[in-house]
Amino acid sequence: MKADPGAKPPSSPLPKGPNCWECRYMAITWDVRLPYGCKLMGFRSKVVPSLEVLRTDGRFCGGFSPKPAKPETAKAQKASKKPVGNSSQRRETDPRRPIYHINLIT
Repeated sequence: MKADPGAKPPSSPLPKGPNCWECRYMAITWDVRLPYGCKLMGFRSKVVPSLEVLRTDGRFCGGFSPKPAKPETAKAQKASKKPVGNSSQRRETDPRRPIYHINLIT
């Protein structure tokens, strides 16, 4: 097929809004009915807050602020720790281990 000279070029993809999972104000609540919240705007919602703002206001969330970067020294400290030399007694106290029934009646 030949392209029409008067045809519009393919449009650019739609702009993406902020990702709440990368925002410092995103909160997970204990309310099962409204599990997500925004600390900046002070509301809870069934859906991710940025989608709720877009649905209500018609614009992308203007309060997005990225989470602060974690310091690299914490990773280095965890890697440099020596393993613990004490063995655990988990095998004897683990509630998931199989139970062996012994019949004491003879």
